[in-house]
Amino acid sequence: MVNFVLVIIQLAATLVVGVYFYRQLKQQKKNTPAVRRESSREMDKLNRMRNIHLSEPLAEKVRPARFEDIIGQEDGIKSLKAILCGANPQHVLIYGPPGVGKTCAARLVLEAAKKSKGTPFLKDAPFVEMDATCVRFDERAIADPLIGSVHDPIYQGAGPLGVQGVPQPKPGAVSKAHGGVLFLDEIGELHPIQMNKLLKVLEDRKVMFESAYYTPDDNAVPRHIHDVFKRGMPADFRLVGATTRSPEEISPALRSRCMEIFFRALTPQEIAGIARGAAERAGYDMEQEEADTVGRYAACGRDAVNIVQMCAGLAQLEDRKTITAADVSWVVQSGHYSARPPQQADLTIRGP
Repeated sequence: MVNFVLVIIQLAATLVVGVYFYRQLKQQKKNTPAVRRESSREMDKLNRMRNIHLSEPLAEKVRPARFEDIIGQEDGIKSLKAILCGANPQHVLIYGPPGVGKTCAARLVLEAAKKSKGTPFLKDAPFVEMDATCVRFDERAIADPLIGSVHDPIYQGAGPLGVQGVPQPKPGAVSKAHGGVLFLDEIGELHPIQMNKLLKVLEDRKVMFESAYYTPDDNAVPRHIHDVFKRGMPADFRLVGATTRSPEEISPALRSRCMEIFFRALTPQEIAGIARGAAERAGYDMEQEEADTVGRYAACGRDAVNIVQMCAGLAQLEDRKTITAADVSWVVQSGHYSARPPQQADLTIRGP
């Protein structure tokens, strides 16, 4: 009699669960057309947005595409090639003022390194760029775009694996740069906690994750997640850190792991050359005298391009194709640019 009652209870429970899931499935099917319509509307909106293109900014037009386009940094580029091109590339720190071509040089050197003899870089080696001033991380390790993090089941959006109680490692920039170069701009601004984590990754060439929700014997955890928790996420890359700070302001532990090179400040004459080239790319004529004026007031190539961009706008308003001295003078005054003192043209920047 007792067994009969238990069977009845089990059948009733099975029936209740079956009815519940049946209704859930029916409701899901009912909602599917509405979801598809909403998705279709959103895709149409995205496609319309992607079909709208503004003109290419002048700064992008004049961005160096060859080593010859990077003005005044022949020694720095040669040093960078010596460090990254070959069979044993090293981590490197690049010191120098802003707007002198550090990022472009690093990107071009990686492409050259891929073609060098005995290089460990593959043809599809990635170049991952991050700005250390924008790297935000959560001290609870919920999110870390640089090192990576674990998406635990308790977090919103954990997905099907999260419903099963499975923690999910998420790769950061160090793993996305695996086999290539991680370019970390303004590395001197990196948070001390992040710096310590980065140093550990440079030493181990992998990222180790931890989670209170991970159980090595849990058969519900996929193989690849078991592998990541046991062996770590690969992060074998070469770091190229760029900074406008002086060497003594950079972490000694980081400096000890990196080669160091220096990009110098540009002379007024070199900046004037950049200004004329930018004007030519924009489709405007600029005499040497006006370019020299830009060179006296622009602190770097980026400043020169910005001044030329605004001068070109003034010329366009008056339907002209020539940038005049009056244009340059007006932009310098309205932008509150200050004339560069002669000592800023010094070419002998050295580390300690």
